[in-house]
Amino acid sequence: MPLKKSGDAPSQRRATTGPLRLIFPPALNWVLLAYALIAVTIGWAYVASRIHSDYLQTLESERNRLRGVGATLWSATLAMLNDGVGAAVAGANELQLAGGIKAASSANLTTTLQKQLTGGDYVRFLFLADKGRFALASRQRSTDSAQAPEWLTIDSAAPGNSWVGRPIADPERPGKLVVPIAQRLPPLGDSTAWAGGLFSFDGFDFLYEQFRDQILTMGLIATDGTILVRVPKVAHRDVAAGESVASDATFRRAVADGKSGVIEGYGPTAKKEVIYAYDLMNDYPIYIIAGQARDAALAPWRERRQMSLSATAGFTALMLIMTALLNHYIYTLRRREHHYRTLFNNAHFSAFLLEGARFVDANRTAVRMFGLQSEQAAAGMTPWDLSPEHQPDGQRSDELARARIETALRDGGSTFEWMHKRADTGALFPAEVDLSSLSTGRTVLALAVVHDVTVRKRAEQDLRALSAELMRLQDEERRRIGRDLHDSTGQTLAALELGLSQLMQDSRLTAEARRELLEHCARLATQCSTEIRTASYLLHPPLLDELGLLSALRWLADGFYKRSAIQVRLDLPASMNRLPPDDELCLFRIAQEALTNIHRHAASPWAAIRLKVQSNSVMLEIEDAGRGIDVSEPQIGVGLAGMRERIRHIGGIFSVEKTSAGGTRVRTTILIPPRP
Repeated sequence: MPLKKSGDAPSQRRATTGPLRLIFPPALNWVLLAYALIAVTIGWAYVASRIHSDYLQTLESERNRLRGVGATLWSATLAMLNDGVGAAVAGANELQLAGGIKAASSANLTTTLQKQLTGGDYVRFLFLADKGRFALASRQRSTDSAQAPEWLTIDSAAPGNSWVGRPIADPERPGKLVVPIAQRLPPLGDSTAWAGGLFSFDGFDFLYEQFRDQILTMGLIATDGTILVRVPKVAHRDVAAGESVASDATFRRAVADGKSGVIEGYGPTAKKEVIYAYDLMNDYPIYIIAGQARDAALAPWRERRQMSLSATAGFTALMLIMTALLNHYIYTLRRREHHYRTLFNNAHFSAFLLEGARFVDANRTAVRMFGLQSEQAAAGMTPWDLSPEHQPDGQRSDELARARIETALRDGGSTFEWMHKRADTGALFPAEVDLSSLSTGRTVLALAVVHDVTVRKRAEQDLRALSAELMRLQDEERRRIGRDLHDSTGQTLAALELGLSQLMQDSRLTAEARRELLEHCARLATQCSTEIRTASYLLHPPLLDELGLLSALRWLADGFYKRSAIQVRLDLPASMNRLPPDDELCLFRIAQEALTNIHRHAASPWAAIRLKVQSNSVMLEIEDAGRGIDVSEPQIGVGLAGMRERIRHIGGIFSVEKTSAGGTRVRTTILIPPRP
């Protein structure tokens, strides 16, 4: 925003000093106090909102973590069950094809079941059960009886195709438990057979170690509420296996909510509030559970809550202290602003303050220089609002101004010339702009100092005009000398040639001697005439006026090759419109002088002349592969200086640079008016 003028300093001093200030604070103090109270209130409200939001996010994050652990447990358990039960079903199908389970011999039953025991060690036994027949086989032994064991509580009329029993002792490993799980086979006649296995879930201990920093407990619960597996174990024993939680309120709510989800409640085994994630397995009446104590899940949130409350209390204290100090600082800042405004407005140059690409402030000198109504009138304007649409080099003012501002902000400063326009009359005037960046906290401003250089430009223009006039007179003199050489000396030598030819008839010499002598004189006269004519062309080639720049450049290159034996590579357009005579002469003279320098100084095997015509400009380049020059050193003599002065006279751009191959490239560009 534009800087505003400070108020009356003495009145401010009286209002902010004295003992009554503590009892009757001015209006600004009340505003600051109200601001502090509002800020503190908003701060506490925000912290309370963030604490509550963090609480909900923490719980949701914990739920998602438990879901992830449950998904891992679900996948591992399903793979185990499909491995064991699937093997038993495959063996049963094989026996069914051979006549049925009832008709199979004990040896056949044992061989078939043991052959299917190819999975992991978690499949301890496979069994088959049919009316009046039960077979159980492990990797070491097998049993075949007409009566099912007590733990096999499958009812043939029971709904569903899967069954899970209570955990039982491992027949081969005392102290270990296994869980019987089976699936119903498709009916065959009056047969209702089941195939399953006894599963050891000791591998859950390994899974628990992987997730113990994320969960409190994990396990399997049958749909009737029987705990099948629970980790961690107590003294390497699953003391909770076989217990029922069917009457537990948390379990009943979970069953009522659906097949999967997350529920919170009192854990009868953990004896504390627990967050459970549960999921019913496909094709098996088993729930996968993963739980974490609610206190452990919210422990990080409690730490963050304490930190937030402490920080908010510190913020409240800081606000109260800052409110007491702000009044003093405001008075000090107003005095400094008054001093700055005084210096800013009394400067003898225009000064603008920019934020981005827009003015936010201007001094009084800028108001007078640019014809503005007031300092505030500059606020919101852009540099191209006070500039013509195009700068003298043809670039758009808005695009070039943005580039200059970006350069100053990036490099810290930039100095350049600019064509400005008065806001009241529209009159144009040149100026030199010093653009520098100012950092004010997070905001980066640009300070533009503008110096009107109209007087200096006029002096430079007069100097260029004088230099151009001298060059014009020099060219006129060359034209005159060229005409004289051609019309007088050349004709005289031609007459001499004719006279000497007539002497061939002199009788005092033999015919052969006279002929040789006179032929020699004729050749000398012819050669002299040719050289004089060439010198005339070099002073001012007639081709330039008659056929244009392209023909003159080709003639120049051909003559240069004949005189110096240096190859000239031409890259010229097939045709082009005629340029103004001064422009064509300027470009020709630059090419002529550049080739002369190549011949004298470059020691280059070749030279190149390139002419590129664009819609609004013509660019001429002369390049060589010689020794090159040091462009950082000032050039002595009239060669480069003359070329530079010629191109400046017609408003073009001239540059000399070193090529990558070590040679020199002379480049000049002139603007041409657009074709109608």
